[in-house]
Amino acid sequence: MKTADDMGSASSLRAGGGKRGDDASRARSGVPATPSAGSGPAARRKGFAYNYGLQAIIDMFMCRRMIAERGSQVVKLTYLPMIRVAADEPDEVMRGFARVHEARERIRIWDSPRERWRKNYGNFVRESEWALLELRKYFTQHQYEEIVVGTGAAFAHLDSQKEIDFMNGGARKAQAKRESRTPGTVDEPGVLRRMLTKVLDPGRFAGFLVGESEISEIDPESGTAVMEVPSCAWHTCPDPASLPNPDALPEQGCLLICKGIFERVFDGADGIKMEFDPHLPEPSCTIRISF
Repeated sequence: MKTADDMGSASSLRAGGGKRGDDASRARSGVPATPSAGSGPAARRKGFAYNYGLQAIIDMFMCRRMIAERGSQVVKLTYLPMIRVAADEPDEVMRGFARVHEARERIRIWDSPRERWRKNYGNFVRESEWALLELRKYFTQHQYEEIVVGTGAAFAHLDSQKEIDFMNGGARKAQAKRESRTPGTVDEPGVLRRMLTKVLDPGRFAGFLVGESEISEIDPESGTAVMEVPSCAWHTCPDPASLPNPDALPEQGCLLICKGIFERVFDGADGIKMEFDPHLPEPSCTIRISF
């Protein structure tokens, strides 16, 4: 059977980093550390608007619907059974998953919407990263990527087609508006810019997935935009010491679940095209959008 060491193409991306004391040692031995309250930038930031404002509420509900209720089921009902079937000792697999599951941060009644979002997202990232690292032990790189990216894209179309249609529909409208204009005319009212900004508004598009972001470039004439994510929530929501590999960012999920699935779903065939450029081993990312 193949091991993680045999799969050099993905392991070569592993981020560096110093040890994190006893918690890191526990996590490397398969026992995730208990997440600390206040881990991640979202937990440390103060301010009523950030923690209780409209964007925090939107992110909380979107995360619960799209991740806690849907994405987490893929880990338990798809990845985990495949790992158990492929492993020589399925009981040990279940014990490993149970240790990761025990590290979940519990939602408390007094948690702000922003903290509820962080905990739900961090729990999903932690369990997903464990599952992906396990899958790499038993499948070829092609099989591994198709299990994660292919399955994720298929589920996205089944469970989130309305959201996908919204994104593609807005892109097609902007494209039609751009193509219907007389060459050489000036878009005085900025209709294209407003339409494109609405479709790519970070709060609508990616707030619950990447955290804070901004559109750094937008060109309505060519139908392109660039979004910068200074510190992606995929990397900052979970407590680093509780991750399966505490000395690295959760890069497998970053490359396959975030980048891989989104690029396959939004490939430009139906409207919008997305290209993710994660800056590993840093938690920042550049997203290029075109249609």
